[in-house]
Amino acid sequence: MKTISIFIFCIAQVSFNQITAQGSWNKSTQNGVTLFSPIGLKSGKTFDVYAYGPTVTENEDLKNWVLETAKQQQKTLGNPLKNWTIKPEKEDYSTVNSFVDQNGNTMQVAYQGGKLDDGRNYFLKLITSNDLTTVLKYGAQLDDLLVDIKADLLTKKTTINITNSIVSNQVTPTSNTASYVEESIEELTSGKAPKDFIELRGVLSMGMQASGMFGTTSEVIALFKDGTFTRDLGPTFSKGISVSKSEKPYRWGHWRLRNNELQLKEHDESEYEKVRQWLTSPATEGLKLNNCYGNITSRSSDYYGGGSTVGNASSWCFKPNGRFAHSKTGFANSTGGVSGSTSSNKKNGGRYHLDGYVARFVYDDGTEVITSFCFLNKNKTHIGINGKRFMSN
Repeated sequence: MKTISIFIFCIAQVSFNQITAQGSWNKSTQNGVTLFSPIGLKSGKTFDVYAYGPTVTENEDLKNWVLETAKQQQKTLGNPLKNWTIKPEKEDYSTVNSFVDQNGNTMQVAYQGGKLDDGRNYFLKLITSNDLTTVLKYGAQLDDLLVDIKADLLTKKTTINITNSIVSNQVTPTSNTASYVEESIEELTSGKAPKDFIELRGVLSMGMQASGMFGTTSEVIALFKDGTFTRDLGPTFSKGISVSKSEKPYRWGHWRLRNNELQLKEHDESEYEKVRQWLTSPATEGLKLNNCYGNITSRSSDYYGGGSTVGNASSWCFKPNGRFAHSKTGFANSTGGVSGSTSSNKKNGGRYHLDGYVARFVYDDGTEVITSFCFLNKNKTHIGINGKRFMSN
């Protein structure tokens, strides 16, 4: 569901430094309707996913069925605040709207419907607070949750009339803390680390921060047996050392230890300099995570009559069954004129395998990525993927 880009557009101004997300969902069933809500959702916030069906509709246009079902459901929530627009969502269809709840709060709602693998129809409804942080925090998990919802619906009996069922069966959100249990996924084999690779280390230096201010920055580097190091982790792990050195020689240098202190000599420098550094931790072979990790980087500027903020949000969600979801979203908003826009680059997720300092990701579309992985702190709430820091709650 492409709700992230749709809802960000509706929210013009927000202040934040980072984005994190919970990886588990509360699951409850009432009147044949399954409700999913994130574990750890802040008090006063809403992010509820309702799953209806499956059903069979004979000789009915799928696009029209989704739109008419959405309109019927909207009547139980409140008057729509937008014109209806139906959009293709791969082989499915989706539409969005908003309404004012009983407390006078504007809420965002998204609907999506389509076909299951057995040809029966399904229908989803998402209700969320009109809040950018909440949408980004949990919206990154929707595509992966949809895969599990469809698999669950395939095991259920057919609903006679899904449209009437949606309208008549009102589900009350619950605080049931049972996590959603996913099906097991075929295990992947390990990715291969670059030749003569030793370990990843974190280093601190002075430079330009993501906010545009000059200050302390952190990064992850890879050390090799021949005394070289690199900051070019992605290409080095995926394409090899020779390719990285040829394309970005300035990202390479030499390292040494003196009195147990790490010293680096940059590509264009003649002297070694001591750096502030810390040890990272590798993953055990085949380790499975059950959390989401993310961050937001933003840069603001002020000018006469207003200001603007641009940035990027990225998140990785991992499940213990071996699946992951990865989301990257760019955003921009301004005050004064009060406008907002975003672009999203999002895959459907896939399978993952962790082994030492190497992560292997195989997306559902067949794309395979091998890159670096490490834990950046002792309690393992911060991880490094491709040299970038991602944080959980």
